[in-house]
Amino acid sequence: MSDPELKPTTKTTQQWVKQLSHVQLPVLSGVMQELNAVTQSSDSSASQLSEIILKDSALTTKVLRIANSVYHNPNSDNAVTTISRAVVQLGFQGIKAISLSVMMVDSLLKQNTKERMLEWMARGFHTAVQAENLLQQAGGNEKEEEVFITSLLLHVGEMAFWSTKGDAVEQLDSKLDAGSCGDPQLEQQLLGSSMREITRALAEEWQLGSRLQEALDPGMHPSKATEAVLLGEEISLATEKGWDSQEFRDVLVKASLFSGLGLEAVREMIEQGADKAAGVALAYGANKICHLIPSTTEKVAPPEIKSMKSNPQLQLDILREMGAMVEQMVDVNTLFQMVVEGIHRGIGLERVCICLVDPKVTQMQAKYVLGDNTDEWRSDLNFPIKSDQDNIFAHCLHSRTNAWLRKNTTHQFNHLINKKTERLIDTNNCLISAVYAGSRPIGVIVADRGLKKPVQIDQEQHESFDHFSQQTSMSLAMLAEKARQRRRG
Repeated sequence: MSDPELKPTTKTTQQWVKQLSHVQLPVLSGVMQELNAVTQSSDSSASQLSEIILKDSALTTKVLRIANSVYHNPNSDNAVTTISRAVVQLGFQGIKAISLSVMMVDSLLKQNTKERMLEWMARGFHTAVQAENLLQQAGGNEKEEEVFITSLLLHVGEMAFWSTKGDAVEQLDSKLDAGSCGDPQLEQQLLGSSMREITRALAEEWQLGSRLQEALDPGMHPSKATEAVLLGEEISLATEKGWDSQEFRDVLVKASLFSGLGLEAVREMIEQGADKAAGVALAYGANKICHLIPSTTEKVAPPEIKSMKSNPQLQLDILREMGAMVEQMVDVNTLFQMVVEGIHRGIGLERVCICLVDPKVTQMQAKYVLGDNTDEWRSDLNFPIKSDQDNIFAHCLHSRTNAWLRKNTTHQFNHLINKKTERLIDTNNCLISAVYAGSRPIGVIVADRGLKKPVQIDQEQHESFDHFSQQTSMSLAMLAEKARQRRRG
């Protein structure tokens, strides 16, 4: 029976999705689609993912902080200092899940959210940790990071709805009991749709993957991963009723049967999972929700690292990491990505690019680009390099010279700089170096502070840049030699 006090909307599910995606949360919608458009199988996909992350210094800091948290990296002596290494260590899907989670949390918490959104986010983190623990014990073949992101997004419709404003939001909020998980009949009557339907439609609109679609419509024979997600949610909801409630005792039996653990062992796992969930939420920057997870442990978030300033310790860490990656015979894509990240974040240079030469050494083309306002670099930073007199880049390549272009400083490169070069780089505040693998030319590294950055490159940054370029050439030579030895062996 309908409530005469309600003023029902005429919106359909798709209208709600359109409003949430394009009006209320356009940035979150765009980020979700950008991340999920990245393919999942090629080397280039890992590079694309790294670029998406590194475009945002705050996101870079948070992803690395999470990658180094106890939850993802129990061995604190082996700290991850670059996104490139994080992708290698935690896997493409693992870093994608972390990035997607961070961006969602940041976007939603920036809104003037209601308590209900915070409650759903808290349940998402709690569900995610419990589901991962269950899957580990049950021996499922599915990847745990997929279980984590599926759990966190299981109620993305509710989180998106309760993070927005409007008459319908206020009216539904006033009609629901405090702490309520929802009322589908009331939602349908007032909104013209249900949260479940909105979540399904958002999952499709934002391309959140088949795993989430299955969890929303599990059918008769769900996968082990989906079972873990749904049971993890039951655990999360039951613990809100109390650790001694009938709801928790009932779900304890289900968890025991699913995991194969005894009741006492599974209870201990769930209690530890709840404590861990609060710490994980804290690592993701969701400190506003920690008190809503039934956790007995409070953790202090580590301070965020300030970006875009010279960081000698980070430079050293990345150079060491490069050496370790060469020993492991890392592919050159990862090495180059690590180099541009080291120059960008470690040395503190706003724009960095590695341009590679073609086999006949006639042309160079930008291949690995990092920093703001680099769209033109990707498309236009290509120059002929047949002769060392073609341009400044060709000169540096053929003469193996490192050039430091400075304002009000006389240098011998003026005749090698044309209008295209001046349009693309700051020719009064730029560093250029050649990269070789033994005697074979590979390309050039270009870095500046951006066309509108008044801060000049200093001597220390210049020396660090030279060091990185030398280390890059040495690493390429070592990789080539190891490859030859492997072929001979």
